[in-house]
Amino acid sequence: MKSRKAIALFLAGAMAAAALTACGGGSNDGQTTASGGGEETQAEASGGTLVVDFWTAPQQVQYDFWEGKAEAFNATGTQVNGQTVEVHVQQMPESPSSEAGIQNAIATGTAPAVSENINRGFAATLAASDVVYDLSAEDWFNDVIEARQMGDTMESWAIDGKQYVLPVYVNPMSWQWNMKALEVFGYDEAPTTIAELQDIMSQWNDKADELAAIGVTHSFYRPSLQRPDQYWDRWYDFMMPYDAISQGKSIVEGTTLTMDKDAAVKAMEVLGLFGNTIQQGELSSIWIEDQPSVLVTINAPWEISLYRESNKVYGEDYVYGPALVENEGDTPYCFADSKGLTFYKTDNISEDEHQGAVEFVKWVYNAENSAQTDLEWLNATTMLPVRGDLNENETFASVMEEYPELSALAQWVPYSMPGLATDKDADIWTAFTESAMSPYIGTVTGAEPGNAPDATSFVEAGMEAMKTAGGLS
Repeated sequence: MKSRKAIALFLAGAMAAAALTACGGGSNDGQTTASGGGEETQAEASGGTLVVDFWTAPQQVQYDFWEGKAEAFNATGTQVNGQTVEVHVQQMPESPSSEAGIQNAIATGTAPAVSENINRGFAATLAASDVVYDLSAEDWFNDVIEARQMGDTMESWAIDGKQYVLPVYVNPMSWQWNMKALEVFGYDEAPTTIAELQDIMSQWNDKADELAAIGVTHSFYRPSLQRPDQYWDRWYDFMMPYDAISQGKSIVEGTTLTMDKDAAVKAMEVLGLFGNTIQQGELSSIWIEDQPSVLVTINAPWEISLYRESNKVYGEDYVYGPALVENEGDTPYCFADSKGLTFYKTDNISEDEHQGAVEFVKWVYNAENSAQTDLEWLNATTMLPVRGDLNENETFASVMEEYPELSALAQWVPYSMPGLATDKDADIWTAFTESAMSPYIGTVTGAEPGNAPDATSFVEAGMEAMKTAGGLS
């Protein structure tokens, strides 16, 4: 196993890996392959080399990981129709944008056979243009899903009943609690239900002096609640409770708004329980203060290394809790930053090149290799791989034992849900913030903690705005 040094820097800057951009690809460096039009080349007729282009995220660690995998695979001498497959890896540039880069490559006939770093929203855009493969009926794809125990995850990745992405990594969102503040309210572990949050917030005013003694001045830190320009934050502060309360129900399917209104109202009212104790001012590094000033935030694991460097002890100073559910025993579905691999179906990519790309990915993630692949990914990138057995598989045991923070987050990987399957994400969430979230929070800030204002009219207005902004029915 590699040094734990990489893990000790866990997920610092992981969101930077979310950028997906592209430059001209499809170059075979003078080596012949099947042509985009399907014509047989001289090399094909005599065997030769089949070059397959693989694009990585614009991050050096991810390039290094995939380059290493390509070198190992190429050494196997795998063949497709008598040609030896040779995977060429190149890093995507960071501009002008991820979507523009891929779309430009498709338009100019320079798309790779396969790339990583694709989220569900962009996959939906590509699928609508019929330029990516549906993998759902592929035996090899389903074998990978089984090997990585991803069955619970894949339903949330479906787009119109089809699968266009093989998820690679996931960063589950969680409620991050101030352990010392929880103890003031009589809790020795993270709450799991909305009723427990209701209980805590109903005690808030009575516990004010005890909270002040440990430096706690506010319940919940979220400076973007009333900012439509920070639309992406709705993935965390709205989708987080919505996914849990609705038990994983969709919000958008195709061109239809499918959001469960009752669940949306309850999700808004979870935020409403914090009342006038929400901290909306910009603060920095709350969790490394000697006395953190808030009870809870919604966090991803990107600051674990910072906490450790600041001598913060998981389980003593802070603890991760699941998405709050309505009923004890409900599944704690949560939003997650997650991306994966997509295979391109364009004129410049021959069937042999596609099959070569499939052979590479099959080899990387087959039953024999998948656990070691995912361990190497975790060590190299410091992002959790998408698999359902991170806390049970002995391959990961030493990492999870050394880093209980990771073990806590890993238990929610199977229930982590990606974003909306639409390229109108920004428009939809901006409209929702303007019409629902911002005005509702304006009302909440005048309410006593533990007494959430009725969110029904706000959600109704928000849903109408979402339909208009996203062109949804």
